[in-house]
Amino acid sequence: MTPTPYHLADRGQSLGVRSEPEILVGLATGRLSSDVLSWQEGEVAWVPLRVRPEFASGLSAVASLTVESVLPWEQHAPTWQPRPRLEFIWPTIKAVLFRPRQTFTEAPASTSLRAPLQWMLWASLSGIVLGFPLWSLTLSLRPAVLSLFDMNEAAAPAIFNLTYFGRALLVYPIALFVLTVVATLLAHGLLRLMGGGKEGWQRTFRTLAYVAGALCFAAAIPPVAFTVPLWGLVLGALSLGYAHRDEAWRGFLALLALSCVGCCGGLIVAVLKVKANFMR
Repeated sequence: MTPTPYHLADRGQSLGVRSEPEILVGLATGRLSSDVLSWQEGEVAWVPLRVRPEFASGLSAVASLTVESVLPWEQHAPTWQPRPRLEFIWPTIKAVLFRPRQTFTEAPASTSLRAPLQWMLWASLSGIVLGFPLWSLTLSLRPAVLSLFDMNEAAAPAIFNLTYFGRALLVYPIALFVLTVVATLLAHGLLRLMGGGKEGWQRTFRTLAYVAGALCFAAAIPPVAFTVPLWGLVLGALSLGYAHRDEAWRGFLALLALSCVGCCGGLIVAVLKVKANFMR
């Protein structure tokens, strides 16, 4: 007698009808998630594959393949590290910026937030060390570039100002942490209102922390920096969708709402400053 096949669905979309051996292969290879819903004829409700005992062997194979996180940085920072291992920085940047689906779909090996916190710290400091000289050199060349278009500037800024550099090293990591925490609370709240974010706020914070840290390096390179706002919006929305197994539009709307609030706040501050100058 042929075993009864399973009807599968994931996030409201049908995955078709699969036999038990096909599902075992899908689980073992990672093509099917343990959260995929399944139903057989005669059953009264859909249930996740992970609760069915017949698929325990496939789930064990998945667990053996995903003991370590796909993020190289999380393999390096199970405990507090006094200094970063540079060989883990570039692979993590590539994983976050160019392979977000693979990076954030997989559940983290640990629920601790130590690794993403360390990532934000070292990524922001490394981005400043890399970007401050590049931006200083770019600004020093600005008068020469403007002169080509008959636009004059009084004087070129200093190529490297140690005072500003020290302030950036102190202030930028703190500002990045505060902004990421605020963005996490607001974005996760909006995701929950839209029916998403079911993996928890820790998953949202982890995702935004890695995205923010990776974008620090993109912002450090002057020719690339102008793409960071749009890149960050798209990357953040996609990454949140992968992390929470949500549709990308939820993350996009959440981050777009935050961006609009930030832009409106900045516009109000600018208008108040202009008004204060005219009132003198």
